[in-house]
Amino acid sequence: MHNFKTDDDGDWIEVHSGAVTNTNPGSMVHVKINTERICSNMSNKEFKEAVMRARDAGVSLIKERITAVARWDVNEQARAKTYFGRADDEIRSTLTTGLPRLLAAMQELVPEKIVRWDGELSRNLTCSVVPDNGTNHAAVCKPDSEKRVIAIYSKFCNDSLGELFHAAKVKVLIHECTHYTDTFNSDDIIYGDTEVGMKIFALQNPERAIRNADSITGYIATFDRIIIK
Repeated sequence: MHNFKTDDDGDWIEVHSGAVTNTNPGSMVHVKINTERICSNMSNKEFKEAVMRARDAGVSLIKERITAVARWDVNEQARAKTYFGRADDEIRSTLTTGLPRLLAAMQELVPEKIVRWDGELSRNLTCSVVPDNGTNHAAVCKPDSEKRVIAIYSKFCNDSLGELFHAAKVKVLIHECTHYTDTFNSDDIIYGDTEVGMKIFALQNPERAIRNADSITGYIATFDRIIIK
């Protein structure tokens, strides 16, 4: 038996050490190891730690909103009106149903399911690959919602971890998980990282905002604060 070892960056794995004579013809095992970094600006170990910190922060934010929707006081209704243009029974019912499902999906995220679009795992998805145009952060394949795969682009690597007043890894993970068919089944009707932009959209589109991924994300995770660094 051999112990598996990784280097300090977590990018290399030692699968064998020492001299061994193979006396069984045809029994040689060939191991292929992909050493390419997911993000060029950090090791894969650092990437895994970052996305898990972002996931955990997102989980906390969703839990806060679940509690707040159950209370549904004046402040929470005002928050709903900001991002959805209304705070009626339909909005509350949608949030009451969707938020716990979103929480479960976030808790199921693991680093191995957060991959580059050109990664081996993403090639097994049923959706067509969307090119990295330098402005997109991530994407999911709705038909494969149960796989809980989030494919990231290069811009995600440079997003802040938890600066919620603009683009952040926390918000990207929440946004993508709202797309899953068993959470909110949201669409990208309009993009927006600011409260002002989402409020204008909600006021003009009170029937559509509750289906918009960035509106739901803003309701959960847009604050004038930094949740993690």
